[in-house]
Amino acid sequence: MNAISILIVEDEAILAMDLAQRLSDLGYTVVDTVDNGPQALGIVKQMTVDLVLFDINIKGEWDGIESARRLRQLQPIPFIFLTALTDGPTIERARQVSPSAYITKPFNDLNLRIAIDLAIHNFALQKSALSPGHVTSEASEAMLKNETLLLVKDHFFIKQNYRFVKFRLDDVLFLQSEGNYTDIVTRDLKYTLREVLSKVIEKMQSPEICRIHRSYAVNTRHIDSFSEGEVIVGKHALPIGRSYRDEFMKGFEFM
Repeated sequence: MNAISILIVEDEAILAMDLAQRLSDLGYTVVDTVDNGPQALGIVKQMTVDLVLFDINIKGEWDGIESARRLRQLQPIPFIFLTALTDGPTIERARQVSPSAYITKPFNDLNLRIAIDLAIHNFALQKSALSPGHVTSEASEAMLKNETLLLVKDHFFIKQNYRFVKFRLDDVLFLQSEGNYTDIVTRDLKYTLREVLSKVIEKMQSPEICRIHRSYAVNTRHIDSFSEGEVIVGKHALPIGRSYRDEFMKGFEFM
């Protein structure tokens, strides 16, 4: 499991340190703290960043809004504005670059966590080709409560204990279902979703997740061996259902 990685752009050193500590306490990974836009873009080019927190009033030629605009041109990453500025012109400029959230200072940990979860969630909606203009804030919050598995770039975000955590497709060994619940079994952990197996497979959007039984699907990357009746993944022996056997075998080329 990988925590959501966050870049902080804040030119007040004490505030940046406090924010970094808050995020760490909430279970996120702070990749770096910088005090200007060019440095922020440099970090994004070099490292994996899932979310950027911008203070609007920062040092340099670019303020936070201009830095966010240039970030959006460079790479599609969700970002949140953190600021004490609430005047009309500032709000209007901020709105034009479509931030995922806008939090006014001072803020509390709960508001911060909700804003981050909503930012990740709404970004996933956009990547799924849903028009954000047709998603109201009320609808987005309702979807956030119900949505538990999101795909963003090459990572999945799964909601556990009221926040999203991140894992890669390569971490997934297999899926196991019982009724309306599905377990996602990874190298280190097991996540349980209140969702039928077919829906979880659909959300994962990967041809490498292959259904082999009414109760099982396997990540074909991790198959160690198989026979007519079962698949071996590490120490796990998974059954192959008769009705799924032909489709499973189509995934292999035989010489």
